[in-house]
Amino acid sequence: MGVLPSPERRDHQRLRTVYRVARVTTSGDQGLAKVRNLSDQGIMLSLSLPACPGAPIAIELAEGCNLYGTIVWQNGSDCGVRLGNAIDSAQTLKRLYEERYARDYRPLRLPFGKTVPITYEDGTQLVRLRDISQSGVKIAHSGGFSPGLPVKILLGGDLDRRGIVRWSRDGTAGIWLTENLSVADLGSLRALSGADF
Repeated sequence: MGVLPSPERRDHQRLRTVYRVARVTTSGDQGLAKVRNLSDQGIMLSLSLPACPGAPIAIELAEGCNLYGTIVWQNGSDCGVRLGNAIDSAQTLKRLYEERYARDYRPLRLPFGKTVPITYEDGTQLVRLRDISQSGVKIAHSGGFSPGLPVKILLGGDLDRRGIVRWSRDGTAGIWLTENLSVADLGSLRALSGADF
């Protein structure tokens, strides 16, 4: 006699997502997470932050698209979140898809104030990171960074990345990374802050 599968406990349709990244905040930490599926009442995430059942969590699917809820279960890096307010999940995913392919789309960024070395043709300069995303960083610098300049950002170990200065003005510059950082690389600001710089 076989074991019967557990009955489905959800009463709302879940919509699968394809590589949707969210910015999450819980337990005093912030990072990026993968959205596994979404329903009108909840969301399943794969994240690097501690996921404590009962803990509140803020989820930002895109700039200005914020969801709030409570972690209800955790299994390894996956967790389930019950949303505080119901959403129209199909409409939300449609909006996110349209925004993703808009000309002015920008990946979610994490605020990150860390001093790191950057090497370039004139040597090495210590710069202050302002924010970081999977595809770029914003830095504060003391000069010498002009658009088109190839650089290497020494984030530590496997996180070192080459990039190109996209823009620079008033002591601030944006650098596009030639190799993206992964969601796991940016999964926890607390862990990233402790990286060996």
